[in-house]
Amino acid sequence: MKFICNTEEFSNATATVSKAISAKPNIPILEGIKLSVQEDTVTISATDLELFIETKIKASVKIEGECVVNGKFLNEFVKKLTYLDEIELEKLGNTLFIRYGDNETEIQCLEEDTYPEIRKVSDEVFFKVKEGDLKEAIEAISYCVAQDDNRPILKGILLDLQGDELTAVALDGYRLGYAKCEVVDSSRGDYKIIIPGKTLSEIAKIFEEGDKIIKITMQKNIVLFDLGNTVITTRLIDGDFIDYKRLIPATYTTHVTVETDNLIKGLDRASLVAKKQKNNSLKLSISGNVIEINSTSEIGKIRETVNCALEGKDLDIAFNSRFLADALTKIKEDFIDIKFSGATSPTIIVPKEGDKFLYMVLPIRMLG
Repeated sequence: MKFICNTEEFSNATATVSKAISAKPNIPILEGIKLSVQEDTVTISATDLELFIETKIKASVKIEGECVVNGKFLNEFVKKLTYLDEIELEKLGNTLFIRYGDNETEIQCLEEDTYPEIRKVSDEVFFKVKEGDLKEAIEAISYCVAQDDNRPILKGILLDLQGDELTAVALDGYRLGYAKCEVVDSSRGDYKIIIPGKTLSEIAKIFEEGDKIIKITMQKNIVLFDLGNTVITTRLIDGDFIDYKRLIPATYTTHVTVETDNLIKGLDRASLVAKKQKNNSLKLSISGNVIEINSTSEIGKIRETVNCALEGKDLDIAFNSRFLADALTKIKEDFIDIKFSGATSPTIIVPKEGDKFLYMVLPIRMLG
């Protein structure tokens, strides 16, 4: 095996597939990145048996072949060579030689015969979305994924396909988020899959912003993301996701419209005091077109006011400041609507216009 390639392209490829390398692999071969060289293409891949990432780059191929080397070392080493236009890689015996300028580095190869192959997925069931839209939707709600093992289904993100609309949903028992994007094409009208939240968040980091189309193919317990030069497969979580629509209140007693940035800044300052408390609590007092934010702890007291447009009843309600901030910092809209159903019922945050996203946050009980 011998080829010459663009250094930055090769470095970007190893960085992409490295997301599939387990931090503590139980099987030594899974520490590796596999290089497969054929015709004018180098295929770079990695897997932890749950997630498989494969990407391709063009190269000047002298000798076809393949090898597997320690993925973490290869990725970190090549990253330090990106100041060079190109590098040469050659496998001789059980050693991979990397040549750059007048320098040369040797890496011992692993046994490529035992390296897992990417899982095949039938394209009978699929849908297509814009890469940037899916990236934005996943990043908007991934913070809501549950972190504990009490309810494994909640450690996943639901992708709910309904007609020409895809909704990404996550919830952890204290907050819920969903974000919608348009489906460009699909093989069927309705379909639901649950992908491990941590894995899908890592996959979303690979996506680029823009209108490039991704094809997502599903069968039984596996899903495949086809990005063109990059293909990603991962397992699905088996089971039924919670009926998230039933959790959202149908009526509201207090409704405010507020400028997003002003509210974020007020909450951010108040959280400096709130985070000194065990439950990060702060209180919102809504009255007369003003939201008053109050927080008190051993370090001091803070009071902020934010103008709003109020419809309905005045209200005093308390929240974990982090839960509110996590939702608001994901919002790109200038104005949002916040809907309340009382001091102990879930609070809903939506855009002023449309239904592109929804965040639900549970309040905490106020003392006294």
